[in-house]
Amino acid sequence: MSLPVIDKLSLAAPAFNEGAGIEAVTEDWVMYLRRQPAVRAFEIVICDDGSRDDTGAILDALAQRYPEVRPVHHRANQGAAAALTTAIGHTTGDWVLLIDSDGQFPISNLPAMLAAMGQNEAVIGARMAKQDSVFTRLGSSLSGSLCNWFHGTHYRDFNSAFKLVRGAALRALPLEAKGLNYSGEITSKLLERGIAPAEVGIEHRVRERGASSARRVRTAADRLLFVLYVGFRQFLIRARVLQGAPPCL
Repeated sequence: MSLPVIDKLSLAAPAFNEGAGIEAVTEDWVMYLRRQPAVRAFEIVICDDGSRDDTGAILDALAQRYPEVRPVHHRANQGAAAALTTAIGHTTGDWVLLIDSDGQFPISNLPAMLAAMGQNEAVIGARMAKQDSVFTRLGSSLSGSLCNWFHGTHYRDFNSAFKLVRGAALRALPLEAKGLNYSGEITSKLLERGIAPAEVGIEHRVRERGASSARRVRTAADRLLFVLYVGFRQFLIRARVLQGAPPCL
């Protein structure tokens, strides 16, 4: 089956203290996309979120070797959501692939995402076998179930960070989350704007290098508060107390 062709694809990723693996991951993306006939041109926008290791220097060196790599830098750490928002704001592609810089989402998942595009404005990559800790999987499952209930949807992986979204629609989203809650917020905000993403199963790998910046107790507390906010926001929209987001054109 032939895949739809994208004139320009942007990858947007946050990075914090990923010096141990960011070079190998980024080079893998570059080499794969250069061989992908369904992508005519691409850019890789990675926001170094005030890393305390050599992540920023490595990204700058990669940009010298590969013109497709476009690093941006936060002078101080602001959290994954802020870094991703900055990366998204610097993209120029017709479509944007949201991806983590830790290598857990293989770029080889892209054809499955392209095949699911159809007439959809967005595609969620559902992790069929999540390679995270039991604690992280439980938190993601519970929060995803609640978000599905609030929206009346049935996504298998509401919180997946691996998404393919039409660039104009993504760049128009008013993102508010901080920390690691950006993935669920993007799904929620797309639904608010009348964009119901398609969903396709993808591979999810074990992190091979570096360590996650998540802190269990703080992350769990933030996730709970954010999910409650999503639910209350949907209630206020349905009660016509909030206007909600305008539909994307």
